[in-house]
Amino acid sequence: MSTLKVNSIIPVAGVPTGGGGGIIQVKTVTKTDTFTTSSTSFVDITGLSVDMTLSNSSHKILIRYDVLFGGDFWNAGPALLALAVDSTRIAKGTTGADDDRNSTTFQNFYANNANNSNQNISTSTVSFLYTPADTNSHTYKVQARMQSSNGICSVNRTGYTTDYSGISTLTIMEVSA
Repeated sequence: MSTLKVNSIIPVAGVPTGGGGGIIQVKTVTKTDTFTTSSTSFVDITGLSVDMTLSNSSHKILIRYDVLFGGDFWNAGPALLALAVDSTRIAKGTTGADDDRNSTTFQNFYANNANNSNQNISTSTVSFLYTPADTNSHTYKVQARMQSSNGICSVNRTGYTTDYSGISTLTIMEVSA
């Protein structure tokens, strides 16, 4: 005779409202190639986007990205990363200049005026809970830009060398209410 013991069983559609919450679906992408931009406007990082449709409009999306990036920042200001849904940036600050700097989830300032700034690399890790409030398909993505076109923002590599590479990931999860 067999015995099955579990702490709980959560239905595929999630737990009832007020019952806690559960993960309904998970989607992830891993970027293994490199990407560079000198754009001073946010551009999508190729390979770091995921589509998802919620099964219930009361559910939320937990978004997490880990982006390995560097660049050449000599006299160019910071490299900037942002989180976007479709064409709208989310997870942004409410204060600051009236430009894209308050629309970022990470700014890479540390190498701004260093002679060997093009050899630096860092990882930006961001988690954000988003409420689409619908059951339409949306594209969740990571974007990048430079403050000045004199610099280069590089994903999965430094600005100095093309033979160093790493990985970046974007994971989204539907969470029941």
